Amino acid sequence: MSTSPGLFALTRRRFATPRSAALVIIALTALAAFVVAAAPRALVGVVRAEVSHQLGGVAPTSRDLSGTALDAPAFGPGDVSTEGWDPGASDVFGAVAEQLENARDGFDPVLRDLTSPAQFAEYKATGLVVVPGDAEPAQPADAPFAVIQLLSEPTATAQMTLVEGAWPQAWDGGDSPIGIVLSADAAATMGWTVGEQRRVPANARNLSDGWWPDAPAFVLAGTFTAVDPAADRWLHLPTALTATVFDDGNSRPRATAAAWVPAGTWERVSGQLGGSQITLWYPVDADAARGVDPTELLAAVRGATSASIPLDESGQLRVRLSSDLETVLSTALGRSGAASAILAVAAVGPLAVSVALIVLAAALIVRRRRTDLALLSARGAPLSRLRRLLLGEGVLLGVPAAVIGAGVGVLVTANDAGWMPTALAVLVGAAPGLALALTLRPALLERGRSDLDAPVRSRWTRIAEAIVGLLAVVAVVQLVLRGVGSGTTTIDPLVIAAPLLATVALALIVVRLHPLPIAAAFAAAKRGRGVVGLVGAARSLRDPAAGTTAVLAMVVAVAIAVFSSVVLATVDRGAVVAAQRDVGADIRIAGPYFEQATIDRLREVDGVTDAVGILRGDYLTVTGPGGRASVLALVTEPDRLAAAQRGFVGAFPGGLAAGSDPLQVAVSTAVTEETGGVTTVQNRPAQAVATVDELLGMAGTSEFVVLAASDYTALTGLGFYPRTVLVDITAGADVHAVADALSEIIGQNHTVRFLTDSTAEIQASPAVTALRFVLLSALGVAGLLSVIALLLVAGVARDARSRVIALLRTMGLDRRRARGIVAWEFAPLGITALVGGMILGAVLPLLVVVSIDLRPFTGGGAQPALTVDPLLSGSLIAAVIVALGIAVVAGVASARTTSIATVLRTEED
Repeated sequence: MSTSPGLFALTRRRFATPRSAALVIIALTALAAFVVAAAPRALVGVVRAEVSHQLGGVAPTSRDLSGTALDAPAFGPGDVSTEGWDPGASDVFGAVAEQLENARDGFDPVLRDLTSPAQFAEYKATGLVVVPGDAEPAQPADAPFAVIQLLSEPTATAQMTLVEGAWPQAWDGGDSPIGIVLSADAAATMGWTVGEQRRVPANARNLSDGWWPDAPAFVLAGTFTAVDPAADRWLHLPTALTATVFDDGNSRPRATAAAWVPAGTWERVSGQLGGSQITLWYPVDADAARGVDPTELLAAVRGATSASIPLDESGQLRVRLSSDLETVLSTALGRSGAASAILAVAAVGPLAVSVALIVLAAALIVRRRRTDLALLSARGAPLSRLRRLLLGEGVLLGVPAAVIGAGVGVLVTANDAGWMPTALAVLVGAAPGLALALTLRPALLERGRSDLDAPVRSRWTRIAEAIVGLLAVVAVVQLVLRGVGSGTTTIDPLVIAAPLLATVALALIVVRLHPLPIAAAFAAAKRGRGVVGLVGAARSLRDPAAGTTAVLAMVVAVAIAVFSSVVLATVDRGAVVAAQRDVGADIRIAGPYFEQATIDRLREVDGVTDAVGILRGDYLTVTGPGGRASVLALVTEPDRLAAAQRGFVGAFPGGLAAGSDPLQVAVSTAVTEETGGVTTVQNRPAQAVATVDELLGMAGTSEFVVLAASDYTALTGLGFYPRTVLVDITAGADVHAVADALSEIIGQNHTVRFLTDSTAEIQASPAVTALRFVLLSALGVAGLLSVIALLLVAGVARDARSRVIALLRTMGLDRRRARGIVAWEFAPLGITALVGGMILGAVLPLLVVVSIDLRPFTGGGAQPALTVDPLLSGSLIAAVIVALGIAVVAGVASARTTSIATVLRTEED
């Protein structure tokens, strides 16, 4: 006695037919929902992280809102909190503190929440030379002059730890000395001991002239170290924690440092010495800026820096704040905006392919259930009811997957982009139901052959394709002419619409061209005697494996992979080119004047191939047919420079023969445009043997002339003592070890810039990191979707393929030719996908380069040229070929498992 299966068993059987297609629908729906929910939130995070990254890389003196007034405001108390101030400071600095706090209250709330109360200090702009001595100045011969900048601020004692001595007492005027404190390092450099008194000489160049009669004496009351030497405040003040030593070799060295005076004494000191000015700043919290809308912050900064603020009640003394925040925010928004645009294009492609594959999987499900659906229709079930059943099944498959995908997308992204992306992600769950319902057509319920005639497009299909083409043209033209909207953290809808419409339009063209070579092959096969080409081409024309949907999915998947690889290679190459433009060689050293002997020693360091100096010389008069111009002379050893920059984009070409007549030079493009060429340089006949846009490693001027060092000396009588040296190192050498060895030879203060570090700095930004991650992910996902598409194609056409192979096997078809017929089913699809996808994938980056400014990714300069990575492109082609091979093997295997007797029993033909 048998029992009927229960409801659960029947439901499980229904949803498991075919199980692979149902799993594909669930996975693709979850993936699409995840991308729709997570992408906008992630882009918000990228924008804010980029802003925070840019702000963190700016020096506090440039980031903070700061200003300097060349006069000091009126002294007096104010209605402001003075907690933590030094004794007597409130009576002197209270009034100006109140004005600064009132100005901060007027900031936009977005900016006010990021700034701290103003900090300020008043100081004497002109330093005072002070020397020891009683009756007359007596400066030790081996000691530098001490130059002090008198300074006072309201919270000095809270920022210092006394090392020796005590905080000075208030100065009562008269002949008594003014007590000051210096940093311990500055006092040691000046050779000034605690308790020692010094005075201002009348003439520092001739100490025998005696003392300046109107200047008071100064006594060092104490020395200090900073409580927090790394605090940003010290950078805003005049030389504070150390003494700056100036030595030009022509006179006694001078050691300059700030000397603190008690706040309660400052009014009297300032009144006697005069010449005081105020420096002030509002500290900006770079970390807190991550959680702020950068567009609103940019507007707030522009508002704060566009007008001056008063420093006294009368409003006569005013100061205008400045900050690099505006430039930094503009750069960050430009970079993140370009990243958002590219990421949107990269994300829309896989979404479109996922939807197409959901439709393809729905077609597979409907075809596998064709017999059951036909039976229900024969028993009176109307088409609308069958479609509702399939719609309900699709909703049950899609909605839970979409909810899970959207939930994961929200969980893994911390930033809020509003409710719209999440709602759209959940609505993605309706796609499987719609795909299943609309895939069921009346022809599928009728018994008959569907592969006897070539498919015919309906009038509505042609109209829809024409509309898509027209919209694509309009969107692309609009995007190219208008460009991407800047200065916003939201994605420009046109950035999504134009590439998507262009992709679909071009893919439809490829789809319509797809049958033409197959038809030509079919015509040739009919004249031949082989069965493989005839049957394979006939089946591809009359019963394509999956029709338009499969070709669209494959073409778009390959196109997105090509697009991702090209844009990724372009951005990476652009960063390298920008670093080459910045550094000019493997290592750039800037600092003191380098003698030729020093440069020769640098060339002898292990790991150094060559070193060449570049001098910013005098301005020379260049004349040409179109006029004359005064341009900067860049002096070097041309052949060595060309060798050091060999392989760089925009490298100096060299070819200048020193000592030639006429004088051989290289000029910038800007000079050529202004003068129309070169006929003379400093009235000497000259010939321009090369024209360059810029000299790598020497940014800062667009009008210059390059000439050899010996020619420059002969022309001007000046020597060749460059302050910039470009170093070319051997392959495999440790660049930092080489730099350490070079620094030991130089000895003096200098800066070192590395090509590798400059490239890493550009690529380390959150926007570039996110761009690389998403493009690589899109590349991988596109490859995976291509494999899924081919497997779905194999599944959709399994029954028809198995029938043909089984029937031909009864006529003597061997396995080799069976594989050939199956290969005919997939080879045209693969070739079309590769050719069409490559073309489309090359067009999309062109659209990106034309409409989106990629210069923020490459450190400025020109728009980077498109670059193709052979490794990525080759890997992509190999992946598609492997996927085609897998599909052919699967198709042959499924055909071999089909029983010939079953085919002969169930088919009328």
